[in-house]
Amino acid sequence: MAAFIKTQREIFLSQAAPLSEAQLEPFKPYFNEGILKTTLFAGKTDGPIASPDFMEELSQKGVAFSLDRLKAITFLDVVVTFEELDPRVQFHELVHAVQYQKLGLKQFANKYFRGLLRSGRYEKIPLEVNAHLLDEAFSKNTGQPFSVEADVQKWINENRF
Repeated sequence: MAAFIKTQREIFLSQAAPLSEAQLEPFKPYFNEGILKTTLFAGKTDGPIASPDFMEELSQKGVAFSLDRLKAITFLDVVVTFEELDPRVQFHELVHAVQYQKLGLKQFANKYFRGLLRSGRYEKIPLEVNAHLLDEAFSKNTGQPFSVEADVQKWINENRF
């Protein structure tokens, strides 16, 4: 899985660009400037990404998962989008960029794959649960910012991934 992520990042890197200042503004209270400036977004309009070999292994173990059901997918610091993203989905993908930064590529890939195998469902992968809880808190727009980096680190420290 790590090799797939690295390859996809390299494929889409040249087409990717940072979000505009206007798009970044709502995220500034939640993310450090480094993540906001270095996470790039690339639109893909010619269909889904081809399924990697490990998807067959998942299927054989009874785990139904397909990349074509996603609105976007993050490969380290490059987010590939398959449609126009609303701010909540952009926020979710930025959380994944923080997770990669904190865990590193190999550990992120290992935890994602193992989480999918253990739970059997995309929605129950701990890395996805963390991103979803944070994007949900962001979408409530309570006016009370929080640190995504601190929350991700807390999950790491508590071995929740």
